[in-house]
Amino acid sequence: MMDRWFNNATFSKLLALLISILLWAMVHLDSGTTSSGITTAYDNKTIKDVAVQAAGLNDNYVLTGMSTDRVTLEVRGKRSLLTSFFTDDYKVTVDLTNMKSGTETLPLRTDLPSGVEVVSINPSMVTVTVEEKKTEAFNVNIATNGDPAAGMRLGTPTSDPAEVHVTLAESRLEAVASVRGTVDVSGAKENVTERKVRLRAYDKNGQEIEEAVIEPATVSIEVPVVQGYKTLPIRVSYTGDLPDGLVLASVKPSVTEASVYAPSAVLSELTGNVTATLNLSTLTEAGTRQVQANLTVPEGAGSVYPAAIELEVTVAPDGAVTTSQRTIENVPIQINGAAEAGGVTIVTPESQTLSVSVNGPEDLVSELTNDDIALVADVAGLEPGQHNVSLQVTLPKYISLTEEDTPLSATVQVQDSSEPTVTTPEGDTGESSTGESGESNGGEVQETLPPDGAGEGNATEGGQDTGQQGSEGSPNNTEETNQP
Repeated sequence: MMDRWFNNATFSKLLALLISILLWAMVHLDSGTTSSGITTAYDNKTIKDVAVQAAGLNDNYVLTGMSTDRVTLEVRGKRSLLTSFFTDDYKVTVDLTNMKSGTETLPLRTDLPSGVEVVSINPSMVTVTVEEKKTEAFNVNIATNGDPAAGMRLGTPTSDPAEVHVTLAESRLEAVASVRGTVDVSGAKENVTERKVRLRAYDKNGQEIEEAVIEPATVSIEVPVVQGYKTLPIRVSYTGDLPDGLVLASVKPSVTEASVYAPSAVLSELTGNVTATLNLSTLTEAGTRQVQANLTVPEGAGSVYPAAIELEVTVAPDGAVTTSQRTIENVPIQINGAAEAGGVTIVTPESQTLSVSVNGPEDLVSELTNDDIALVADVAGLEPGQHNVSLQVTLPKYISLTEEDTPLSATVQVQDSSEPTVTTPEGDTGESSTGESGESNGGEVQETLPPDGAGEGNATEGGQDTGQQGSEGSPNNTEETNQP
């Protein structure tokens, strides 16, 4: 029978009408009154902490202050709508379109979802401060994080570009102390290159200034990763001879120190100086000129920086150079041949040093130090007992002893090799002496260091002719000696 009803056209029309009436009643339940007199449900709702957004501000200005950035809204609407919205759906703005530099109190505006109206806003006004933007150039600083591989050291980081522009409110721009980026160099064995680093602005307390606009925001950096280095003084040594009739008046290096790069094990033992060699035979006439001299890399080191220096060399006719005399105090006496002789003690002078009077060109003499002079007592072959030993003297070229200071001597006590060894005086390095004052330096870099050619090897050479001093006592007059 049910099938017959559904197949009946009149019954189907009536059923459709009834369903339509029911749907209409459900839709209009909350909008006014129905035929049965039901009231629509409206409600109020309080929304807290609604963010205040600035709108319309000219790009040349920046908002630096606002009395409040959160407000409380009371809104009204259908209950079904109010429950379907979140806090972020309610917008509150302050219009800064006509705002210039200064402080003003402006009304707040609302932008609410459809079907919702504002009842109240607290506060309804806000005081804002606007400043003009300023831009200033700052140098880029690159900081490193971590340590390079063992035995390696970091050079000075560089960036491209080296300068960037920071834009801020004028009052805040004064607070910028630096613009810095950080790069990780952990375990680096070679130069860190082609890295992009994001920059940030910091105040003098190291706090980031987050609102700073940096252009460009990133830079390319390079961090040199090199072997460790030690700074040593530069001494000038000489080869060759000037032509007859000419003398060396002065030699002034453009720099006085060089950085020696080497493994840590070499650096810990590295002392002495870096030698710049000047070939005097290339100077054929009087005058002042600039001469380039290469620096010799110390044994075991990898490189030296700079690799070469400029020397201002003045050559004058013999007799045209002003000479002067000077006494150099506390020049240490070194022992040569101590191991062969057994133990050796310097008896006199008790200080184990001597004052040495020298003369020569005024400029050269004025720069002399006691490390530029070597006094060596050769005790090889001496029998046990006390001996007065003439000292072999090594001086820089064109510097000589004054007549009243020759000869120089010291009294030494030589022990029998079978007797207990007496500690040799400070500065005695025995047969391994190279002109350095023993091991007292402990591997530290000294302000002044002994001249090349001092010690057992060169000192012995210097005494093979006559035991005299200065350039006359050096073989062929070409030994490496230091500029004072």
